[in-house]
Amino acid sequence: MKLIQDTKNVLRSMKGQDFGFYAAALYLLLEYVRPQVIYPFIDILPWTQLTILLGLFYVVVKGQLKFQMMHFVLLCFVGAAYISSLLSYDPTASFDRIDYIVSWFVVVIFFTGAVRNLEQYKLLTILLFLFLFKMSLFGAKTWAMRGFSFTSWGISGPRGFFQNSGELSLLMVIFAAMSFSYIAANKSISKYYYIVPITAVMTVLAASSRGSQLAMAVVAVLLAIMIGKLRFRNMALFGIVCWAGFTLLPEEQKERFSTMGDDATSESRLIYWGKGLEMMHDHKLFGVGYYAFPSYFEDKYAHSVNFENFRYRREVAHNSYIQVGSEMGYIGLSIYLILIFIFFRLTSKTKKLIDNGAAISRHKWVHGYCTGLNIAFIGYLIGSTFMSVAFYPYLYLFLMLAQSLYNSINHEKEMHKHQLTNSSVTG
Repeated sequence: MKLIQDTKNVLRSMKGQDFGFYAAALYLLLEYVRPQVIYPFIDILPWTQLTILLGLFYVVVKGQLKFQMMHFVLLCFVGAAYISSLLSYDPTASFDRIDYIVSWFVVVIFFTGAVRNLEQYKLLTILLFLFLFKMSLFGAKTWAMRGFSFTSWGISGPRGFFQNSGELSLLMVIFAAMSFSYIAANKSISKYYYIVPITAVMTVLAASSRGSQLAMAVVAVLLAIMIGKLRFRNMALFGIVCWAGFTLLPEEQKERFSTMGDDATSESRLIYWGKGLEMMHDHKLFGVGYYAFPSYFEDKYAHSVNFENFRYRREVAHNSYIQVGSEMGYIGLSIYLILIFIFFRLTSKTKKLIDNGAAISRHKWVHGYCTGLNIAFIGYLIGSTFMSVAFYPYLYLFLMLAQSLYNSINHEKEMHKHQLTNSSVTG
C-alpha cells in the first residue's frame, strides 16, 4: 500500500539525522499537536521551552547559527515591542506577555539554524502537515457528525493559540494552501493525499469565521489561477468544488455574509478599528503599549460606547495591522510590514535560485511550493485583517519556513557547484 510505503520512507529518512533536526521536529509536535495538553500527566515540565533552548544551544555549539537579514529585522520588532512596553499605558499587561514576541524570535533563530539541507526541510514539512492534519481531520469529522450544520461558536481547537474557532480556521486556510501546493508540485505523490487539504477546507467551512472563509475563497481562486494555469479541465473542476463548498455552507452562514457590514458584529469591529486608529494617531511612535489595547480602550473609550448590540465584548483591535499600529505605533507597524515584504522576498529569491539551475531535477517541486507558500501567506494577510493575531504563530511560522527553504536551496547550490568543481578537477 502506498501510504505504508511512504511512511516507511519517511521513517527511514529520519534515521541518522542530527539533534537539531530532532529538536525542530519535537518543537512542531509540541506546538501543533500539544500532547502535553491532551495528556496532563506529562505536563510536568515546560517541554516546548526546553526543546527550543536545547535546540538553540545545539545549533550555536555546532556553528550552524547564521544571523541573517530577516533575523535582524525580527530582532528590531522585538526591540520595538520592548520599548513600547517600557512606555506602555499599562506596563503590567505589556510585560506579562513580552515573552510571546521574544519566544517567536528565539524559535525562528533556532529553527532556521537547525534545518541544514533540503531533505531535512522536506521531512519537517511532511511532519508539520501530519500534525496539522490531525486538527483538520478532527474539524472535518466534527462538522460531518453534526450534519454540516451551523453553530455560532464554530469549532474549537486544542487549548492554546488555536482554541478559538477564528484562529483555528485561519490556520486551516494556511494549511489547505500549503498542503495542496506541495502535493501538486510533487508529481510522484499519490492524488489520494488531496484528502488532506480537503479536510482543512471542511474545517474552514465548519467554522463561524467569515474572515477565514473569505480568505479561503481568495486562496482557492489564486490556487486555481497560479497552479491550475487556467486549463479548462482545472477550471471546471475548480467550479465544481466551489459549488459543492457553497452548497454545503449552512444557510445561517450564508445569511451572515449577506449582512456583512451591517450586523452587530461588523459594527462592533468598526468601532474597535476606529478607536485603534485613534490610538495610533495619538501615540505615533510606540503606540499605547504592547498588549495594552484592552486597558486603554476600557479607560478611554468604553464609557462612550453602546455595547448593547455587540454580539460579544472582546476589547482587542480585531485587526492585526491596527493591533500592531495602535500598540506599537508607526515604528512597530513599519517593521511588521517590512517582515511581510521580507517573506515575499525570500520566496522570490528561492524561485530564482531554482530557475537558475541551483537545484537538481528532483527538487523542482520547490518552485511550485513557493507559489503555494505565497498564496497561503496572502490567506493569512486577508484573515488577519479581521483578527488580532500579529503575535500568534502564523507570521513567525511563515518566516522560519521561507528562510529555511532559501537556506536549503542555497546549500544545494553550493554543494552542486562543489561537486562540479571536483568532477572537472578529476577529469
